[in-house]
Amino acid sequence: MKRLLSITTIFWVVFGIVGIGLAEDTLDGETVAAVQDRVFFRHHEIDLGVGYIPDDDFYELFPAKLGYTYNFNDHVSWNVVSFNWMFDQDKDLKKDLEGEFDVTPQSFDKTVYALHSNLIFKPLYGKSVFRNSRVINHETYLFAGGGYVTYETETSVGDIETKMMPSISLGIGQKVFLGQKLCVNFELKDWINFKEDEIENNFWFGISIGLRFNLAARKSDQDQNIEKASQYLE
Repeated sequence: MKRLLSITTIFWVVFGIVGIGLAEDTLDGETVAAVQDRVFFRHHEIDLGVGYIPDDDFYELFPAKLGYTYNFNDHVSWNVVSFNWMFDQDKDLKKDLEGEFDVTPQSFDKTVYALHSNLIFKPLYGKSVFRNSRVINHETYLFAGGGYVTYETETSVGDIETKMMPSISLGIGQKVFLGQKLCVNFELKDWINFKEDEIENNFWFGISIGLRFNLAARKSDQDQNIEKASQYLE
């Protein structure tokens, strides 16, 4: 957990600060900051991505992620479902225990898949300029939620048992907009899994491509003077 907090702090310093416009002092001591509305709003987002979980004892885990998010407004979203299927590879520790030392733990717990739902809060939004030729919009978000993780437990005699355990998901992300419909998401998260005999933390980081869309046009704000002029012309 301490490792997650440290990395989260670094993430805020590197990515979060770009979402805040720095104010400049004027001659009379007043401060000026440019504040603009967010662009590229879409109600729906489907994302597909990959990740890496480095801290499992016996396996290298590579999640393949499929998710759906509903955006209520510019600041609050609901990640309705985030499904992760695990691809795994034995670590050297497991190979050494079984091969060189002929030592086998009583059981190996291998994560097979995970399903979570998260509430998302998006406090920071900003713009960066790439080579003075392109403006890149991005936002920083926090999320928290719950779900479950499914394990396959392989015993020393070769039997396999499947178990579903409750899980809490906490994390931080950075969304970079590629245009009206596409974005790239970078995420750091911690899964807190409540196993039968212990609480296990899985640190997770990954990247995904999001497809954003509306089923209906978003209602836009219109200046009252323009609205009155339109009515007069009619």
